[in-house]
Amino acid sequence: MCSNEGREGEHSGRQLWREVRFQGYSGSERMVYRFLETLKTTEIVTSAGTPRLPHSTSTSAVWLFMRRPDHLDEIQREDLAAFRLAHVSLNPTYQLVQDFLQMMRHREGERLDAWLSQVQESGLPELQSFAQGVEQDKAAVQAGLTLPISNGQVEGQVTKIKLIKRMMYGRATFPLLRQRVLHAL
Repeated sequence: MCSNEGREGEHSGRQLWREVRFQGYSGSERMVYRFLETLKTTEIVTSAGTPRLPHSTSTSAVWLFMRRPDHLDEIQREDLAAFRLAHVSLNPTYQLVQDFLQMMRHREGERLDAWLSQVQESGLPELQSFAQGVEQDKAAVQAGLTLPISNGQVEGQVTKIKLIKRMMYGRATFPLLRQRVLHAL
C-alpha cells in the first residue's frame, strides 16, 4: 500500500510506462505522464463517499450529456454527476445542452433567442461557436425547432440513390441505374 490513504497499485509514471511498453504499448513515456495527470486532476468523490473516476470515452461522456436524465440508471447518473463536478464549466454546459434538447423535443423554437443569449453570456467557447453557426441560418433552425414538417424523408431517399450510384460506378449506363433505383424504392 502507498501513502495515498489505502490506494494500492503503482504510482510511478516511469514504472507504469515500462510495464505497459512490455505489454505492447508503443506510445511515449510522456503520454503516460499526461494520462496520469488527468487521473489526478479529475478524481471525484461520489455520493457514496468513494473516490471514482468514470472511465469513459469522449463519445460516452457526450452521450451522458445528451440523454434525458430520467432515462439514466444509477451508475450513469453518478458518472454524469462526476463529469459535471470535474470542471467548473461542465455544469453550465450540461444545463445549456439539456435546455437546447428540450427545445428540440418539445418544438419550442420561440425560446431560441433566449437560449442564444444564455450561450453568449455563458462564456463557453465551444457552445458559442455552435451558437454562431445557428445564428448564420437562424430562420431554418427556428423552423426546424418549431414546425412539425421535415425534409428527412427526401434526404433519406437522396442518400439511398447516391449509395446505389456509387455501388454501380463504372459498371453500367443510366438505364440499369434507373432500374436499380426503381426496384430499391
